[in-house]
Amino acid sequence: MKRTSACIFLVAVIVVSSAVLCFRIGFDTDIYRNGYDRIVRKNLSEGYACLFRVPKGYHDFAGPQPLLIFLHGAGEVGTDPRTLESKDPLHFTRAAGFEIPMIVAVPICPEKRWEPRRIVAMLDQLLADNQYRFKIDPDQVYLTGYSMGGFGTFETAAEFPARFAAIVPVAGGGEPTQANKLQNIPTWVFHGEKDKTVPLPSSSLVVDAMKRNGHGNVRLTVLKDAGHGITKQVYSDPKVYDWLLSKRKK
Repeated sequence: MKRTSACIFLVAVIVVSSAVLCFRIGFDTDIYRNGYDRIVRKNLSEGYACLFRVPKGYHDFAGPQPLLIFLHGAGEVGTDPRTLESKDPLHFTRAAGFEIPMIVAVPICPEKRWEPRRIVAMLDQLLADNQYRFKIDPDQVYLTGYSMGGFGTFETAAEFPARFAAIVPVAGGGEPTQANKLQNIPTWVFHGEKDKTVPLPSSSLVVDAMKRNGHGNVRLTVLKDAGHGITKQVYSDPKVYDWLLSKRKK
């Protein structure tokens, strides 16, 4: 009798496990079949509504993946993250014909200022929530942003310096007084030489302050003859992602 019960239990476990496995594979096939599929999730705790992209072939059997958070500019303020489909870094990498091995989170801001607390609240929920079974490596969380998002990148990293492995502010700016808070974060800043919307000193002054404080891993790339709209030039460059992926939190 005991042997019969054990056999029945074993068969039940196998059936249930097979059903779960089939569901997971079916779920992955449905969600990720095209690679970089869009997954929109709203009401992320105290964070922002968000557009997600996943690497081609990603599934929940993979190990922890790097996460790139992209903060948009003032022109994209709104409430529907689907409007950001042609604004995020993956739009430019796909147009340039290459892919990056990162999960990309693209939150949308309903007002003209990013709140660092809400960005980190969103990150905390992503790290803890398994609704879509994202596996994120907490030592490879990167932050980048354009214009208003560039300011938000500097501000968020200064307020929560332990949360990010590296940052890439683009056509934004920071305060020189933030320099000491950014000392341990690898930083690559991009700005257009002829930017009239956000003048170059918005970036160069904070970078100079970081260097004076002894920051050994900060660089400023000034794009010659470029104005404010430099997202394509920056996010189409594979070297940006190679640099990010080479950084891990200490």
